[in-house]
Amino acid sequence: MSITAAILICLAPTASDGDTFRCGLSPTTIRLFGVNAPETGTANAFESKVALQSAINGGVLCEPRGTSYSRIVAICSNLTGQDVGPPLLKAGHVKEVCTFSRNYYATC
Repeated sequence: MSITAAILICLAPTASDGDTFRCGLSPTTIRLFGVNAPETGTANAFESKVALQSAINGGVLCEPRGTSYSRIVAICSNLTGQDVGPPLLKAGHVKEVCTFSRNYYATC
């Protein structure tokens, strides 16, 4: 998958799990940069998914950083400009993956 857009606009996102969402009816799937959520079916996975859905309700603007398993990896902000990652980290719904994030969220 090649990424040609500098910013992706997703107005009807739907969380797939705690760190991945789809853009409306589009096949475009976005994975949040540098974080990892509990896997579906494990402890806290449902709560993590609900938290992500709450964070992205209303839409997001995403800056692609690469791809992973045919998903766009991106830093995403809600429509008021707040990065959705830090509140999820602070609440414990996701963890920073320092190998990939290079301490972007300053928790490494």
